Formats: sequence, structure tokens, C-alpha cells
Amino acid sequence: MNVNQGELVLCPKKLQESVIISKYVEIGYPIYAGMPVFPGLPEVKLDPRERLSKGDEWNGSVLTIYLHAGTHVDAPWHHLNNGKGIDAVPIEDFIYRSPLLIDCPLGADGFITTAMLEAYEELHEADILIFNTGYWKYRDTDFERYANHFPAVSPEAAEYIRTKLPNCKAVAIDTLSIENMAEAKKTGFFVHHAFLDHEKYKEPTMLIYEDINPAPLIDKKLISAFAAPLRIKDHDASIINIIVEVEA
Repeated sequence: MNVNQGELVLCPKKLQESVIISKYVEIGYPIYAGMPVFPGLPEVKLDPRERLSKGDEWNGSVLTIYLHAGTHVDAPWHHLNNGKGIDAVPIEDFIYRSPLLIDCPLGADGFITTAMLEAYEELHEADILIFNTGYWKYRDTDFERYANHFPAVSPEAAEYIRTKLPNCKAVAIDTLSIENMAEAKKTGFFVHHAFLDHEKYKEPTMLIYEDINPAPLIDKKLISAFAAPLRIKDHDASIINIIVEVEA
């Protein structure tokens, strides 16, 4: 404002505002009876209980599902008896202001390495890392390939994320597990512990999302993301969907 001989004159400022047009996409898979799950896990069932077509007053169904079937999130209690259950993880851990898609095309039993992470300038600002290994392409076309010898995060990269990326709250991967299962049995599930163990590291634990679909994010600018778990008391995981805001 300018003050001149008792007059009050407002001087408007020129504001340059950039308007971002965005949209929301989902990267969780739909749930249906008989959907593909990790080999050996119980089959997903959707049983009709009430049906209008049978004279009932409404349609109602019973869902039977393993908590690690389809797109889901692991809580610390998944691998630690004294870790937090999915009901105790703070809701802010499921809200992300700086999601980052890591394109890391890999073949069977490939590993996401620290070098792959460090190729991204935005790495240290990211609060969730979403890994696109390319294996999601086999989920509907060749599930046997998708379910066996899938790529995973290397132990070194997992520890790097936990200890060197203080802004990161979660990781998500387009395979059935964040960890190479053959190696996991030898190392005591080192990768899962690198993210979930509250005793081994001083840094806060991180959430693990598995079996996600990064296809809607490819070649998009990511703006934000969020998810909302089922608050299953004192338990290890939740079936979940992840919604990502991208530039339209």
C-alpha cells in the first residue's frame, strides 16, 4: 500500500499462479472370487448371503480373504510380535505429499539396487517410493511367471531406504512381495525387517505395499497419494487401495 497525504491507496500485486489440472487414479487391484494370490495362500471367496432375486430384502455377500491377498499393506506386526498392528499405525503414514515412481525394469529374480534409487534427483524428498519393475504386465497374462522368481528390493537398497531417506514413509512394489522369497528364507526376511523392525533401526518404521499396479502412473507427474487401511485390531496387514493424484 502507498500512503500519501492521508490517502490510503491499495496497490494490487501481480500474482503469477500456475494452475495444475490433476486427476486421481487407483493403483490397487479389484477384489473378486478366485482372484490370483501368492501360491499356497487361501483362495478369495465371495459368497452370496442375501439376494433380491431370491426374494431377500437386499443383496448381501460374505468376503473371505487372506490379509496379504491382492493389493495390501504390511504392518510391523507382520514380522514382529511386538510390532504395531495395522490399527495402531498413525493415519498420517498413509498420506503422501511427494510420491515418486521408480522405473526399474527387471527380469526374473532381479534386484532393485541403491544405484537405481540414486538415479532420481527427487529421491530424498520422496515420502513414498513406488517401484515399477514391469512385472505387473504378467499378472493377468501369465500368473505363473508373475508369482515365481519376481524382482524384489535388494537387502542393501532396503537398508539404504530405511537409514538414508528420512522423508520416506512407505514403499510399494508391482510384485507379490517386496522381498526375494528364496533369499528371505536364508536371511530371516531381512528386507521386511529393514522396513518394519522398530528395534533394529533408530529410524521410524515404513509401510510396505505389495501387488500394486503402477500402469496408471507411467509417464505421469505424480502430485500426491493416499490410502486408508481397514483398522483390523492387533493384526498384520490390510487389504487396501492406493489413490494417486497425477497431472492430467
